[in-house]
Amino acid sequence: MRKISLLILAVLFFVSCTNNETNFLEIDNAYFGLTPPGLIPEVFAPGIVSDTNWQEHCQLAISPKGDEIYWSKFTNGVTEQIYFSKFINNKWTEPKLADFIKDDITLLNGQPTFSPDGKKLFFYSRNRPGGLGYIDAWYVEKTDDGWSKPINAGQPFNTYGDDRPPIITEKGNAYTIGRNFEEDKVNYRKFSYTDGKFSLPTTVSTYKESPYWWPLYVSPEEMYIIFPSAMKDGIGGLDLYICFKDENDTWEKPINLGPEINTKISERFPIVSPDGKYLFFMRHTESWDIFWVSTNIIENFKNQSENI
Repeated sequence: MRKISLLILAVLFFVSCTNNETNFLEIDNAYFGLTPPGLIPEVFAPGIVSDTNWQEHCQLAISPKGDEIYWSKFTNGVTEQIYFSKFINNKWTEPKLADFIKDDITLLNGQPTFSPDGKKLFFYSRNRPGGLGYIDAWYVEKTDDGWSKPINAGQPFNTYGDDRPPIITEKGNAYTIGRNFEEDKVNYRKFSYTDGKFSLPTTVSTYKESPYWWPLYVSPEEMYIIFPSAMKDGIGGLDLYICFKDENDTWEKPINLGPEINTKISERFPIVSPDGKYLFFMRHTESWDIFWVSTNIIENFKNQSENI
């Protein structure tokens, strides 16, 4: 009975996550009406999302239509919670604490991540009642008046260790990062979606000298990944790297995203907007701000990869 229930859940999960037919907001309304950046990163939404009064943390989550933006922040240096703004009646609302969090606040709630159709919002939560491990992946479902109560993502995504929300691709495959406490190992994991269910995870391996510490981004078509790492050619503590997939369906050697993206401090939590136009990431400024930059920079590195 348990196997049948898990199979049904996986089918519903896949259908929800891959049915994505939406229209993005017009540019005058998208991204708080901000002037889009070029090839030099700029602070995203100063005073709205990026604010000197707190420390932003984890990826920015933008709905497929572009009318909802979620992010997490440390408000007192200790507790991390999820905030959001919505585009309603032709204007963006003031940022506020997510309703599905404030009803049952735990110490850490972060890394909001939308499913491709926007009907689910994943996040991690520490020591939430009903969890399997130290930190689990959870999700909420769209309802007529907001979001459901948090639902544990369950196995195979969650273990008894430290697990983060999955990124779901167009094929329905899921990518996450997790930590095995017994082996004290952190790795990127891929859960292939086949015959109505997710497989046990396989390790995503890019390069033997690239240690993985923080969440990655996977493009919808699974043609490239962006991740933070500390390698010998690095500029700062943690740099962002990109790997493209070759004709043999394997990941090529990571390419450092260079001094326009990476600085002497650290950069983490990359994510590309649903419309594919902008790369967002967190930079370890004093207040841990979110930056954004045109994804034309990714095309430049793709050309570089093809010429290696």
